[in-house]
Amino acid sequence: MEYVLIADDNQDITDILSSYVRKEGYEPLVAVDGNDAVEQFEKYNPSLILLDVMMPKMDGFTVCKN
Repeated sequence: MEYVLIADDNQDITDILSSYVRKEGYEPLVAVDGNDAVEQFEKYNPSLILLDVMMPKMDGFTVCKN
């Protein structure tokens, strides 16, 4: 299974993006903050990351540096 990590603290956005990702045959992973995004990246090694830059705990720019 190929995963797409969607990292955003807005549930409306993650819901919409998750449906598009599923339509294209990928399994969506949703992270609600930067720490969660890093954890899921390390656990699942997704094929693609859709990353919001303004998230709680750790912003998207810092996530990219990790």
